[in-house]
Amino acid sequence: MHLYNSKTQFNECLICLTPLHKSISLSHLIKPFPICLSCIQKFDIIDHSISFHHYPLRILYKYNDFFQSLLYQYKGLYDLALKDVFLCLYLDELKKKYKDYIIVTAPSSSTSNKLRGFAPIEKIASTIHNHIFTGLYKIDDYKQSNLSYNQRKKVKKRIGIKNKELLKGKKVLILDDVITSSSTLETCLFLVETCSPKCIELLVLSSSYW
Repeated sequence: MHLYNSKTQFNECLICLTPLHKSISLSHLIKPFPICLSCIQKFDIIDHSISFHHYPLRILYKYNDFFQSLLYQYKGLYDLALKDVFLCLYLDELKKKYKDYIIVTAPSSSTSNKLRGFAPIEKIASTIHNHIFTGLYKIDDYKQSNLSYNQRKKVKKRIGIKNKELLKGKKVLILDDVITSSSTLETCLFLVETCSPKCIELLVLSSSYW
């Protein structure tokens, strides 16, 4: 596991710890990435855009074994440094496109967040900017990975929202890490809609369906 150290952040790959000077590519010369070329190539990039309940949804990666392992290292082993990995290939574009948006993060288990010391989606969102809305919350502290597919389809009554006035008339980007049954994303979207935002877009890091 990589322990975060700002002095070495771009000296070695945040995933495999290989010194980045051993894996120089043209893209690294143009813009430094916090991961090596070998790890970049392990991402199964799909960058797929679809309409989700009439709103634009963009999915960046296939949820393959590599991505699953990466999420576990980040969320399950508390490797905070990996927050800089997930959006690094798109970061300049996302910062420019969503500079005027409030990022709404999908809720995570408060118990797990206390154990790891951070909220995973919120930390990933912070790599874009710090205009982040954290008013979505789990009414009961379930863990998504422990639910069956049918249970995941019934999460609508298990997510709430507070501080709704902060989203009124604002441009909103909803961010989540994985889309499976889509029930969590649908619930987040429905709750954000009740806040009367100016517009809504959705960004999901990965999915196994595309």
